[in-house]
Amino acid sequence: MNDELRFEVTQGIALITLNRPDAYNSLSSAIIDGLGQAYRECDENDDIRVVVVTGAGKAFCAGADMSGGGATFDGSEQRGDIDSCPLAVQAWDVRKPVIAACNGHAVGAGLGLAVQCDMRILANEGKYGFLQSRRGVVTDFAMEYVLPRLVGFERAFELLVRAPRLSGEEAVAWGLASRSLPSAEVLDHAMELATEIARDCSPLAVGLHKRLLWRGLDMSLGELAAAESRALNHSMALPDAIEGGMAYLEKRRPRWTSSVTRDWPQWLQE
Repeated sequence: MNDELRFEVTQGIALITLNRPDAYNSLSSAIIDGLGQAYRECDENDDIRVVVVTGAGKAFCAGADMSGGGATFDGSEQRGDIDSCPLAVQAWDVRKPVIAACNGHAVGAGLGLAVQCDMRILANEGKYGFLQSRRGVVTDFAMEYVLPRLVGFERAFELLVRAPRLSGEEAVAWGLASRSLPSAEVLDHAMELATEIARDCSPLAVGLHKRLLWRGLDMSLGELAAAESRALNHSMALPDAIEGGMAYLEKRRPRWTSSVTRDWPQWLQE
């Protein structure tokens, strides 16, 4: 990785920390490149079962680095070569749960990073909003796709067009996250959730659920049911299906042996 992004793996959990605290973890090329590399490692490494993303210092991510003033979003010389999803691997592509521990403010692209994740834990004291309309540009990280499916069309419209700033508790009420806690508790709670998933849930079943949920956003009911049936039959043919039942009967923690890389069904490959 690099100095602006820390990457640690402990007991099956990858902790990714945006590390520009003096700049409120605003996005830089190093953070964008490092996060894409980190997501790729998390997807491909079977020793990683859950991913937690957080920010160093008092913010999660303040979005674009505004130190350039009017030049920040000036793309008049770039002739349309800006990718709104600049990460080499997006959070939704990682076959492991990705939890955003938003320990402080997340605005603009910083909130987009969080909303790309599967779960979000916000800080009561934080401010959250898509402020791009107030900066004269369109949002990024595919928010026009994700937000309506997360919070409904009308709230997504208001979040992007009026661009309000919400507290953590308000953002939960709007449906942007399931939890808001005091900032000092956010990362600990995210790690508790990650630990439970990594310890108690079959890695392959978790990965299949994630992929079906994201793919299902574009499927009809019949298509999703058919894909779910294929995934169910695939999972039932592997040792984890026996181990789960035995662990339950023997009142012990399961010893999972499935591998996302080795046991992933070919028909669910990109």
